[in-house]
Amino acid sequence: TEIPDSGIVNKYARDAQIYSYLTFMNSAEKAHEFSFPKRNFDLKLVFGEANWRILSAKRVKFAENGITNELNQQYQQINLRSIEYGPAIWNPAATCNYSSRSGTPISAITIHTIQGSYAGAISWAQNCASSVSYHYVIRSSDGQITQMVLEANKAWHVGSENPYTIGYEHEGYVSDPTWYTEAMYTNSADLSRDIINSGYGIPALRTYYGAASSGTNVLGNCTKIKGHQHYPNQSHTDPGINWNWEKYYRLINNTPSITTISSPTGNFYDSGGSAANYSNDERLLWRIQPTNAASITITFSSFNLENNYDYLFIYNGSTIDDPLIGVYTGSNSPGTITSTGATLLFEFRSDCATTAAGWAASYSSTLIDIIPPTTTVTPGNTWETANFTINFTDSDDQSVAEKFYLIADKNPGDNGWSSSPASGCVHEDFEDGMSSWINQSGAFSQAAGTLTFSDVANGNSNAYYLLDQDASTSYLYEWGQNITSTGSNQRAGLHFFCSDPTLTNRGNSYFVFFRQGQNKAQIYKVTNDVFALMKNDTCVVNQNQNYTYKVWYNPQNGWIKVYVNGTLVTSWQDPSPLTSGNSISLRTGNCAVQFDNIKCYRSRGTSVLTTINDQFRYQSQAGSPAGMVKAISVDASNNWSNEANNTYLIDWTSAEPYLVDGTGNDIDTTYSITLHGHWQFQDPHSDISTTEIAIGTAPLLDDVFPFSQMTSDDAIMHTLSAPIYGQIYYLSARVTNGAGLILNTSSDGQLLLQNSSGLEELLNSVKVYPNPTSNFVTIDGLHAEMTYELYTQEGKKIMEGKTGETTMLNLEQLAQGTYQLIIKTTGAFKVLPIIKE
Repeated sequence: TEIPDSGIVNKYARDAQIYSYLTFMNSAEKAHEFSFPKRNFDLKLVFGEANWRILSAKRVKFAENGITNELNQQYQQINLRSIEYGPAIWNPAATCNYSSRSGTPISAITIHTIQGSYAGAISWAQNCASSVSYHYVIRSSDGQITQMVLEANKAWHVGSENPYTIGYEHEGYVSDPTWYTEAMYTNSADLSRDIINSGYGIPALRTYYGAASSGTNVLGNCTKIKGHQHYPNQSHTDPGINWNWEKYYRLINNTPSITTISSPTGNFYDSGGSAANYSNDERLLWRIQPTNAASITITFSSFNLENNYDYLFIYNGSTIDDPLIGVYTGSNSPGTITSTGATLLFEFRSDCATTAAGWAASYSSTLIDIIPPTTTVTPGNTWETANFTINFTDSDDQSVAEKFYLIADKNPGDNGWSSSPASGCVHEDFEDGMSSWINQSGAFSQAAGTLTFSDVANGNSNAYYLLDQDASTSYLYEWGQNITSTGSNQRAGLHFFCSDPTLTNRGNSYFVFFRQGQNKAQIYKVTNDVFALMKNDTCVVNQNQNYTYKVWYNPQNGWIKVYVNGTLVTSWQDPSPLTSGNSISLRTGNCAVQFDNIKCYRSRGTSVLTTINDQFRYQSQAGSPAGMVKAISVDASNNWSNEANNTYLIDWTSAEPYLVDGTGNDIDTTYSITLHGHWQFQDPHSDISTTEIAIGTAPLLDDVFPFSQMTSDDAIMHTLSAPIYGQIYYLSARVTNGAGLILNTSSDGQLLLQNSSGLEELLNSVKVYPNPTSNFVTIDGLHAEMTYELYTQEGKKIMEGKTGETTMLNLEQLAQGTYQLIIKTTGAFKVLPIIKE
């Protein structure tokens, strides 16, 4: 047709002509008349239903506002679509501007820049005066594509190389990179992929991917998709210095599957292995990614590629979009390379001809330590009865950075555990109130095993715990925290190393805040009661969620590290660290909070010496543990061990004695050669293990009846085989409690007499005073025939003599305690206890 392809009227005229052709071919009558096979074109599909209504109308009206039918339906300007590339518009070049390929097969694609506009290029190819054409034109703004020459025909765009190439022009100018939009690159690459898949034998891998240049740069025949400037016999330099060839290469070529190497060490070769060459037309990717690697180091021992044609790309990461470490060709070996992360990616590209030996390399990896250390507390004795050493075992696959412990004890009447001030630790589970805490400001209360703060209006609450802290050890503070209220600026946390907990900001101190709503973990330092924010890092803090917080502070180097549920979230090193404090303090701001399980650990070595009746304040009751030690450790990669613990049975006192002569109340004399005694020993801490009873002529002596273990009876009856009248016989006991502590005790003795002769009444008149005494004691009511003896509780005689009517004893040099005074006369004696204060 001679009708121009411009304007809606010309478009209608062209469509009307085509409509008449297709109607003619659809006619059975015309097919029969002119002997051609009848067609069955769907004219609605060809022209669109809207335009079909106009083209098939009996009458049409041409007016300034358009072309309409008798129903006033309007003709639409619809572009024809390309039959070779569906997304493209078909707008043919003038026939005077292209020609036949004359049988030359298509084998390449030429990339052009218009040096002008999209519309201008289309118009220019339709002007016979131009003697120029191109198969496709691509718009910058949206990537729209117009096809102007069928691919089977030879467009005139690259001079002597026209016969075998398909060319397309890109809107823009080589000097201005802003014309090369993402839409233009993407749609142009999609067009190239379509042509690659059309059977011309153009491999996608033959796309040029080297550096852009500003002049002519002839590439060999291996490269099939390249710029105008890359063909021989050319003067044009498009697409020029701003065209991104690597980007275009990647858009045309799907990233191939990646071979992942997960071994921590190994050898790495090209596709030919250690002995053979690599192949032509390769694009291969290897990813060295050992499990839990922190970094990878690879060393190339040999390297030989076809220079400037075959290339090895090395990326610092797991994809080709990660940072490029380098591109290597020829004998330019990468040498030794170390990644900054867990992965190295290698991409190899070879061209269509000439191979080489490739490379050989070995690699190793530094692994991330994700394995936490292990810590155990070595079990001690079944019972601890004196100061004892606690041993710990810590291990890690790499190195343990710090080890901690805490000491806690339990009053037999309490539900939970606490720590003695002497231990330098804190263990507070709030099972027995909050008596160890001083409520300085705010409504703190203990209930259901937690410490609750409920006054949302309070911007700075304070409950503190007296705890001496110094520079001799590192500290680990741990607590549970749950913000239960709703608000815009809710915050809560802990002060430590406080110099004065009664002040607004606790004098000199540090404190760690967790802000709900803002999702922040903050570290503050307080100097002279003025605080300053030192770190403010992101940390999820949800309402009504329990978190376990840990703060590790080393006063020797100033490092503070903050962990949430075992994960490090922020840290800061104080160049002038605080080295002393007397307390820790809970602090809240405008929120309701629940605190629980507040602990303070101290750093340690492999063992710790502990003291009973000091660090361990209580003895066990009925065999229940009264002491506990907890231990934890952290490695150099901030992995925390599980908390280890061990409980201890503690008893530092022997059994409580009750041992008397006779069958009822204690007797001092007897007239029977059958001696009687009874006892009742008890130990509320570890119970009684064994009781041994003896009779002797002195305390703890068993020369009359040897020490014998008593199983169940609490009384003894023994008949003397050779009684000695006037002899005092003592009942002695050796009692071992469950903790192995031994009590040695004796009765005050019973004098064996033949008859009373009124001697008991005489002895009963003897008086001793003052008793207790601190220096002298007077014995009154004595008779000349009487003597006295003074014994220790263990039965050792330390004083004796004859008495007058009144006798004074000097006890100044004796230690405090209870002593036994025995007054004797012929045939009788009396035992009187004397207490020295």
